[in-house]
Amino acid sequence: IIDVSGSMKKNDPNNLRSPAVRMLIGLLPEGEKAGVWTFAKYVNMLVPYREVNDAWRMEAEKQSDKIHSYGLFTNIEQALNKATVDIKKANPNYRRSVILLSDGLVDISTEDKASQASKKRILDSLVPRLKKAKIAVHTIALADTSDHELLRSIALATDGWYEQVDSAEQLQRVFLHLFEKAAKRDTVPLKDNHFKIDSSINEMTLLVFRSTSKPTELLLPDQSRLTQIKSKSGVRWHSEGSYDLITIDKPIAGAWYIDADLDPDNRVMVITDLKLQTTDLPNNILIGESFDINASLTEKN
Repeated sequence: IIDVSGSMKKNDPNNLRSPAVRMLIGLLPEGEKAGVWTFAKYVNMLVPYREVNDAWRMEAEKQSDKIHSYGLFTNIEQALNKATVDIKKANPNYRRSVILLSDGLVDISTEDKASQASKKRILDSLVPRLKKAKIAVHTIALADTSDHELLRSIALATDGWYEQVDSAEQLQRVFLHLFEKAAKRDTVPLKDNHFKIDSSINEMTLLVFRSTSKPTELLLPDQSRLTQIKSKSGVRWHSEGSYDLITIDKPIAGAWYIDADLDPDNRVMVITDLKLQTTDLPNNILIGESFDINASLTEKN
């Protein structure tokens, strides 16, 4: 859920919300369900809430260019209500999450009383409903002027995660970290940009952050090289100003190398028949709290 109020002209002058949303779109696994909403005074379902597939991704990428900064007001209450309206109760088979980005205070009218009443409804009625439905709301405050107390309270009450972002340049990395809390994708270890792939992996997605203009290259186990220009069938290569998102079907087994900047947020996410299933842990825990963890390996479920 993305704030498109007028204050975003100052806080996100280069509209870095769009590439951050496109990164999430590319990372979402096939078969999950997702939607994108924008809000100011009114709420717009920018990308319909549907099953993620290639058609959904194409539409979502196209619509992400429509994220703007000229809306009036900041109606967080209506945005959260609209995005979660169809979810009445918890379902143990699904992890449900909302990522909410705002740079302002609750502001629904020129009358302060109306805005204060909206804030009270969020805390007294809306948050308990979301908590009961087990919807974790991860909140991002993009400005000193944000209602940090409210955004933190929403996140804590729903077992979400709260982040304060000092500049829009951090958005893509914060979106990545919150995505990883919302959708647990399998990854392989990545050390100094080296990683290994085995024959059980059907697809891999690489997220490579770039701090220089040097183009990303991949060195394959057979010593051939793959670049965006020399891309081939079975490879989808999406490049933005500060990152590359590369998806490869049926990658060759063996040792791979990412010839690019070393970055702690680089990731190699995989789809494989072999999985480690573990107990879900809460996002927020107290010092001294203890948990039992169950873990099991499965192959083809």
